[in-house]
Amino acid sequence: MNIIIRKNSETSFENVIVLIMIFVLAVISIHQYLKITKYAKIAAYKEDVQEINAALILYRLKYGKFPGNLSVLAKSGYLKKEAINGETQYVKKKFIKNIKIDNKGYPLSPLGKRFIYDKKEGRVLVR
Repeated sequence: MNIIIRKNSETSFENVIVLIMIFVLAVISIHQYLKITKYAKIAAYKEDVQEINAALILYRLKYGKFPGNLSVLAKSGYLKKEAINGETQYVKKKFIKNIKIDNKGYPLSPLGKRFIYDKKEGRVLVR
């Protein structure tokens, strides 16, 4: 009488351990991804604040006063002297260009909210 013993290399306990390890690695990677995107949004917010503050200075140099609100910066522009093909030409530039605008014309932060503008000081406040 021959007895055949089959050895299973994977038991149900080992499968559970592997699934738990995969779950733990997935949780860690999702946490790291969310942390990195949070820091990226903060960095983009700071960069947008600097761009708007520079646009406010340009606006004041051109018009002699700060705008009433930030939507003016998104709608209006200025002429900039540039050398194109060896000739000096005036090119129309916008005060702010790489920032999202809502339907009323106000610039939006990377978090989807409007920037806080202090009209008296002529700058965007950082939260």
